[in-house]
Amino acid sequence: MKQRIILTVACMAIFFEALDVSVLNMAIPQMEAFFHFGPDAIQWVQTVYVLFYAGLVLLGGRLADTRGRKRIFIIGAFVFVLASLAAGFSPGFAWLLVCRALQGAGVALAIPAAMAIITNTFTEATARNRALGIFGAMAGIGFATGLAIGGLISNYLGWQWVFFINVPVIGLAILLAVIYIPADEKPVIKTPNNAVSALLITMLMMLAAWLIHDLVNIGQHYTKYGMWMLLFIGGAIFFVRRELAHVSPLVDFRLFRLRGVITGNAGAALLGSMFLSYIFMLTLYLQHDLHFSPSQAGLLLFPFSILSGIISKFVLPRLFIRLGVAKTGILGYTCMLGGILFFVASYFTAYPLLLILGAVACINSFGMAITFPCVTILAVQSVPERQQGLASGINGTANALGGGLGLSLVGLAMEMATLKGWSAYGAGLSILVVIGLLAIGQLLWFYRRMG
Repeated sequence: MKQRIILTVACMAIFFEALDVSVLNMAIPQMEAFFHFGPDAIQWVQTVYVLFYAGLVLLGGRLADTRGRKRIFIIGAFVFVLASLAAGFSPGFAWLLVCRALQGAGVALAIPAAMAIITNTFTEATARNRALGIFGAMAGIGFATGLAIGGLISNYLGWQWVFFINVPVIGLAILLAVIYIPADEKPVIKTPNNAVSALLITMLMMLAAWLIHDLVNIGQHYTKYGMWMLLFIGGAIFFVRRELAHVSPLVDFRLFRLRGVITGNAGAALLGSMFLSYIFMLTLYLQHDLHFSPSQAGLLLFPFSILSGIISKFVLPRLFIRLGVAKTGILGYTCMLGGILFFVASYFTAYPLLLILGAVACINSFGMAITFPCVTILAVQSVPERQQGLASGINGTANALGGGLGLSLVGLAMEMATLKGWSAYGAGLSILVVIGLLAIGQLLWFYRRMG
């Protein structure tokens, strides 16, 4: 019973972290009107969140290993709750961006700690894989459900409530964590946590996203752009050298000798870039082109979110037994790619039914529910227990980094296509097709090497 409660607490955290990424998309049109910014600027509300999460989640994994899983989980969840409350009361766009950065920081502490709590609670291999599968599936459900819930909330309650909804649920998770999660064991040796490297990699990720986003304007200030590019390259080289020489590196590059770690994190990055870009484009397409209201879009997507939960509960465990993790991941990525192709067909043929029954069903119902748990398990299953917090942190970094850079890349493609008089949606969808093919290819490579 206690194990189930602990797993529920961890799943509540990952569900609302994933929900927070996608729920915001349906509120974007309202936020544009409230803050008087266009899609080009409002995109940073998502990008800042995922990149602060990506940069600091490594530190979160380290702190979970060295300062205590329970303590770091509670601190991270508390920061997330306070930032969510402050975001809902945002008086201006700058305030909102700061709150989103703090939300990302809070999640960066809580999620790797939650994964480490699961791997420490479920010590038997089969039970651990099942628990990690449920944990990953809750993220997939959260991503898919956020689109439906976000439309309903923003239409009837206002965009502020996409933030306020986090407060009571995560508050309950904190209370249950205090009561049921066992106290942390005191570490024998306290190692330095290398916060400098965490801040450095966060700034590098933000700079990389800006460089991609601003590439379309390179002709107007190529000297300044080149200087920023040199700064990024120099900072990246400094980061790698610092990590290799540091007594307690933030990233243990030896983990990447394990094929599962490489494949799980590459898959997480590709999945993040594909899904976040997809929901960004889906939101714009439904509300700007098909003229759906947020509530109509939410009601349209809600049944597929329910189906996602059913697949995670009843189908995914059987797929693991029959196919194994790698082949199940290939199946999930195939669903994701199929959904993107349906999106392409819907856009160019003007048949919305292809979008609803094809893209949304393949991605929201099947793709995320199947794929996210697979890349999560691959990234941590072969890692020693003392480094599982770090491994989960790296996995979170890969997923969020992929999401942030994928959004910037798709945004760049759409903007350049608009300037050339081409189809902006066609350009963005082409990028997603390429990402989907890469995702399937890297998992096929892993399966053949392991076979």
